[in-house]
Amino acid sequence: MKTHVRTRFSRAAIGSAAAILTAMLLAISWGQQPAGNSGNQETPREKAKAAEKEKIDAARETKQGAREQTREAREGARGTAREDRQTTRDAKADARGTVREDRASIREARRDVRAARREFIASRIRSGDLGLWLRRAAGGGLTVSDLNSRGAIASSGLKEGDEILSVNGQPVSSERDFVDKLFAKQESGQPVQVKIRRSGQEQMISIQPKVFVDEHLANDDRLHEYGIILDENSPDHPRVKAVVPQSAAFYAGVRSGDQITGFRGQRIEAVKDLVQSIINAAGGSAQLTVNRNNQQRQLDIEIPDENIPSDEQPRTALKPTLPDQPAPAPLPVPAPKTQPRP
Repeated sequence: MKTHVRTRFSRAAIGSAAAILTAMLLAISWGQQPAGNSGNQETPREKAKAAEKEKIDAARETKQGAREQTREAREGARGTAREDRQTTRDAKADARGTVREDRASIREARRDVRAARREFIASRIRSGDLGLWLRRAAGGGLTVSDLNSRGAIASSGLKEGDEILSVNGQPVSSERDFVDKLFAKQESGQPVQVKIRRSGQEQMISIQPKVFVDEHLANDDRLHEYGIILDENSPDHPRVKAVVPQSAAFYAGVRSGDQITGFRGQRIEAVKDLVQSIINAAGGSAQLTVNRNNQQRQLDIEIPDENIPSDEQPRTALKPTLPDQPAPAPLPVPAPKTQPRP
């Protein structure tokens, strides 16, 4: 009996030991497995969070790239704007320079014209300045298309329709050629022989260049700068026909019908005296004496500056000094109104 019990107990102990050994072996085998196989297995929630994080990171990178592009675009726009402003400044500076050059050219041209008035320079004269207008003839010469009915050209012997063939034996084919040959020997004071064809007949006309020179130097174009237009029907005594608005004569008080009798204390008896006095006048102002309705009046007139264009001349209204002019009567003061008592 005892032996049977011992046998049973021994078998149970052996089974328990085997079970413990098996458990130990299983535990050892589990401990040798890679740690990541069981620890890194992600749950669906963790996977969703990881995907969401990746989306957020991608959105941030896209936003950052867009910001960089915006900065670059703004910098490019600023650079373009700066270049445009600089281009505009350069264009304005060029335009100002061009305007200054044009004004300087205009001033120089005006000085040349004034110099040509004070001295006769044939190279600056055209036939129209003499009161003669020419056109090319079919045969190669020049034809008189029109001419003034007054002045030196009116007494030259030329007539409308005349064909000019030569000057002092030299053929002419252009207006410039005619003027240059006409005044080629003006210093000699000798007349010039002009060959013409009139009504099919050739004839010779003697023209004295000196009369054109004298007429040119006594021209009253200088008066236009003062705003004075003289009456052509009064060649001996300078009488004002009209006054240009906003001119020196206008602001001085010169009126149509005034006869100019003095300038800067010098007596004026003819148009040439007035023109010569004005040509020799310097800047500033001058006293102008006029006869208006048989009454002498003293006016102060501004002398235009030759170096300043007429449209840039200062506009100064100078009141005329009228001698023996009665003071204006004071305006009557109306008596105060009294209301009737009730």
